[in-house]
Amino acid sequence: FDYLNKTEMSFDDFSDYIIGGGSAVIPVDKGNGDSALIPLKESIEMSLSREVGINVYHSGPSAVALNRHYDSYDVLVLQIDGEKEWEVCIDNIEWTNITMIPGDVLYIPKGIEHAATTAAGFDSTTHATIGLPDL
Repeated sequence: FDYLNKTEMSFDDFSDYIIGGGSAVIPVDKGNGDSALIPLKESIEMSLSREVGINVYHSGPSAVALNRHYDSYDVLVLQIDGEKEWEVCIDNIEWTNITMIPGDVLYIPKGIEHAATTAAGFDSTTHATIGLPDL
């Protein structure tokens, strides 16, 4: 991902970047401006008595939001806007494709490889990933 300094990039420049097929990762925390997801983050943290990480991924047309990778913690993926095509490796052998639409939630256990791309026909897509600590 390209690093985008929000203090130096106008909204129009950011929009042009996304429309051109770019992607951005926006961490959700109190120091990073207003986010409707901060109350969700605080509620999960209070319930688990642990910190969680939430990142919002916003991607343009045909953009690869995430290359194939795995996380060292469990994640919940919340599809917020548009559609995203996910590849998830099952049992470290077989890859399966999943199309997520707004409102869908996907659980990916730690160590499972996965990747995400904006679905064909969509100008942009947005999802949030919640990194869950070991309990």
